[in-house]
Amino acid sequence: MLIDARSLPDGAQLQCDLAVIGAGPAGLGIVDRLRASGLRICLLEGGGLEQTVRAQRLYRGEITGHPHYPLHTSRFRVFGGSGNRWGGWCHPLEPIDFEHRPQLPWSGWPVSAADLDRYNKDTAELLGLTTDDFGSASWRDRLPPGLPIEGGDFENAIFQISPRRDFGGAYRDRLRDSADVTVVLHANVTELRLDPGTDRVGTLRARTLRGNELSVRGRAVVLAAGAIENARLLLASRHDRAAGLGNERDQVGRNFMEHLHVLAGHLVVANPTTTHDLYREASYGAARVRGVITPTAEAQRREGLLGASIAIEPPTFPYGQPFLTAPPQLTVWPERAYRRLRRSNRGAGAVVGEGMKGLARDAWYSTRATVPRRAARSARARAATTGPVALRALYFRSEQPPNPSSRVTLGDRVDALGVPEALLDWRVESAERTSIEAWLARLDSAVRRGGIGRVIMPEPGWQEFITGGPHHMGTTRMSADPAAGVVDRNCRVHSVGNLYVAGSSVFATGGYANPTFTLLALALRVADEVRAVLT
Repeated sequence: MLIDARSLPDGAQLQCDLAVIGAGPAGLGIVDRLRASGLRICLLEGGGLEQTVRAQRLYRGEITGHPHYPLHTSRFRVFGGSGNRWGGWCHPLEPIDFEHRPQLPWSGWPVSAADLDRYNKDTAELLGLTTDDFGSASWRDRLPPGLPIEGGDFENAIFQISPRRDFGGAYRDRLRDSADVTVVLHANVTELRLDPGTDRVGTLRARTLRGNELSVRGRAVVLAAGAIENARLLLASRHDRAAGLGNERDQVGRNFMEHLHVLAGHLVVANPTTTHDLYREASYGAARVRGVITPTAEAQRREGLLGASIAIEPPTFPYGQPFLTAPPQLTVWPERAYRRLRRSNRGAGAVVGEGMKGLARDAWYSTRATVPRRAARSARARAATTGPVALRALYFRSEQPPNPSSRVTLGDRVDALGVPEALLDWRVESAERTSIEAWLARLDSAVRRGGIGRVIMPEPGWQEFITGGPHHMGTTRMSADPAAGVVDRNCRVHSVGNLYVAGSSVFATGGYANPTFTLLALALRVADEVRAVLT
């Protein structure tokens, strides 16, 4: 059932077997897997069924280091979380991403890709994908050919595009009808408290923006509020431990990672009639997919470089994400109108809603578009050929290694509930920029050798335009050694007996793939672990 916390009496107390904090993809995935387990589950969400400006403002914080999207515009406090506003790109992390790599201090997971493989089928079903097979060889007969680069430093990889872009809508009705699940909306958890004399979370304290308070007691707790909010809530829970829960080794909030998104160079195609249909998002039967170019695992090991995906885009591709630079008051109301229209009249909602979203998108893109247009003009001039130039943009989504100095801490300001706001110090180091340049140079050699064309390197200063996914990862990383992370291989906080963390905050490294597929597989694994412990 669904409850609005604002309708509960002040001081209300709820009891359950499992309390889950956060109704984004990870939290919803866990609850959905356990809703028929016989466990009494309480799912606490700080937002409601519709996004509001007041709820979004609880995510405000300060950013230092490399520029990043404002914290209150790059994640969403609403039932469904950021799963209501994502692009749908799905691909699991690669086996190399779980390995320790000598060139990457702090790399290596205490689990392997094989440990998650058995959850891939269920994850694909949750995401509405046709298969959990992402091997390019399996798709070769169904898709148009890609660039003939296989066998060298690069290969073509496949992303499936999930049709499930609205997690809130997908899960709302079936959780409302579940007898064992209580969804409490507008319940903003402000602190986790241990039972006296124990290492176990006993009480979750929560408040609404209207001022009433409630407490929740569960035998186990899963924190699934996103990489920034997971760290923030652990650090703010200082009633029992001065440094915050799980932070005895000063690891909570460290190793914040992103995927470095940037337009980096152009491909001049030798044959202007060559098509690049593999690299365009398109439907093939029941599946919607697109291809990218990625460095092979062997090349990464040999060269000591980071993982990356390289998308081939139109020459003036306006990269980045719409909405994420605009304050909530300029985006929340059009988004709510769009969703209401879509629910009441799918045809009219799609037309009118997309128009509203399109206006905001166009306004945002108009400022970003000057960068790729200028870069395309420069690349054409430097191509130094006579006649028309067949030009394609090379758009990188590159891995960022764990860096303890890239971190989330608590700022001096507090939000409307009295919780200290997050302070993000995002670091982008020279090695990460060098890795992109090195792959560009090697791609140039590969396409020249194959007679495909050549790469025009980006102009000096391209690094200034690096942005994030936003794919927030790290901050409560998984580790075998409590001195090197926050949670163990089962995603349980090392120093708290009944507290688990779900989502991409537990990632030890980020790879090149969008995090949603892997974070859901990990969430299903957490659900099985919690069920085994509680039953």
